[in-house]
Amino acid sequence: GRSRHAPPKSTPRTRGRARATAGAMASKLAPEILERLRAYLEDEEFLMEVAAWAWEHCEKFPYEAPNKWEHPLEFTRLHAEYRELFEGRCDEFLEEEGIDFKAILDDIQTELRERPGPMRALVDSLSASEDYLRFCTYMQQVRTRRDWAEGKDLQRPSAEDADDNEDSP
Repeated sequence: GRSRHAPPKSTPRTRGRARATAGAMASKLAPEILERLRAYLEDEEFLMEVAAWAWEHCEKFPYEAPNKWEHPLEFTRLHAEYRELFEGRCDEFLEEEGIDFKAILDDIQTELRERPGPMRALVDSLSASEDYLRFCTYMQQVRTRRDWAEGKDLQRPSAEDADDNEDSP
């Protein structure tokens, strides 16, 4: 029979070279990966899922500026759910693409810092999912849209303005 060769032993030096090679490849791929991630997060079905979730929960958020009202614990829970929508979607993308995110994280951060233009929407959506006060503001915007769509009186205009507009065609 033929002799079988054992696979080469992995040493710290060969592992280091493999990581360096993977890092160099990731560095070149960072812009492409970010572009594909952005497209994945902007998928219409996912955006509809996010919008439906926000629509369902928005009425709990007061109209006043987020620094003017008491924040119930439920809002922290809702923010965590909102974050999970995005984190789950990102994890799904990385798994489908076979990408080790930790291995390319530095390159992605550099790419976002040096060339933010095309990725602004991605950065905005992810930072809104991370920043609690931006999340509250987003939920208030959704509430305003929902109230308008349902024909409810919006609380923004004064009561006198609302009376004046009732007679308008």
